[in-house]
Amino acid sequence: MRFNSIDLVLLGIVSLATPIVGCVIAANNRARTKRTTNYEKIALDNVRVFDGSCIQPPSTVIIDGPLIGSDPAGAIHIDGKGGILLPGFIDAHCHPTNTTHMEDLAKWGVTSAFLMACFSPESCTSLQNHPGLPSVLRASAPASAPGSAHGMITTIVDASLLLNSTAEIPTWMDRQSSSDPNYFKLIAETPGFDQATLDALVIQAQSRGKQSVMHAATQEAFIQAIHSRANHIHHAPLDSILPTSMIEPMLQNAQVVTPTLTMMRATSLNLNRNFSAALLTTSLLHAAGVPILAGTDGNMQPGVPAQVPFGTSMHDELENLVEAGMSNVEALRAATVNAATAFGLRDRGVVKTGMRADLVLVGGNPLEDLKHTRDIKAVWIGGVNVDTI
Repeated sequence: MRFNSIDLVLLGIVSLATPIVGCVIAANNRARTKRTTNYEKIALDNVRVFDGSCIQPPSTVIIDGPLIGSDPAGAIHIDGKGGILLPGFIDAHCHPTNTTHMEDLAKWGVTSAFLMACFSPESCTSLQNHPGLPSVLRASAPASAPGSAHGMITTIVDASLLLNSTAEIPTWMDRQSSSDPNYFKLIAETPGFDQATLDALVIQAQSRGKQSVMHAATQEAFIQAIHSRANHIHHAPLDSILPTSMIEPMLQNAQVVTPTLTMMRATSLNLNRNFSAALLTTSLLHAAGVPILAGTDGNMQPGVPAQVPFGTSMHDELENLVEAGMSNVEALRAATVNAATAFGLRDRGVVKTGMRADLVLVGGNPLEDLKHTRDIKAVWIGGVNVDTI
């Protein structure tokens, strides 16, 4: 049977099948115990806040414990030197496996990370609740079909996680729900699930009060994802541009796309695929009003044709989104407030009193030159200064 090599490389978690997983989990949990939450009340003076649409005049922002506060009494004053204060970046698609990956995300301003495949809930939860490291939102195990590319991976990791028939969907969903993932990861690919199965998976996710995220890296898979009414579609076609006739159904379904253009570009270079299809599809969707989020598919798994470094790739993704036709403001919103809104995170994504103190201070104005997002002067995650971890 012939498998699509695009699908074979995009998950980047095959090594989780080995006994090394237990060692990684233990190391992650030990690392958490070594981190302390030493909150200092800080008055960040002379900073210009990006409010989601423009840069505000210089002001003072209070970091009071894990939140943005309003009372400067007793605060340590720090001169922001006229820098731009951004909400922390949200990577809507990545695959960290250890605290080194998380530290790389943090130092490049990523304060929330959507971990996109959890075969082992213990492995994924070992990355959660580390002071000063990104907040982790985690997926279920990916729902994949026997004989598919992702099904092969699932078989290696834990064959009991395969979904063999539509009749098994409720039981499969119940098993995944027992570990309370933030959302369900579903796979559209050829060979793979038929349309009826994908539709049923989305309905079952909705019945459990969870959003669905569907992997779709080819035109055929992307169209299946649209018809399934999945909340989120991740990746973009690397073979052919999405037909314009599919845009209206996406708008009617209120679907959100995370094209992972950084991964698409790297994969196309390594496998001689059609990156222009992914870029033009993203451009068409954005122009039509389909919400686009910033996700990198960051992974450092050996053996995959496209390793994408953690942290720096967020800035690559912002630049790729601009190449696809987004303005600098729109790209920043894709990595902040729009990502938070799309996933129902009401406590982050904007710099405002009462929100999480997830903040990135940069030296220059990224609305004028997006490369200024790389000029990071300081990062706070939940009120903890990353430099003081």
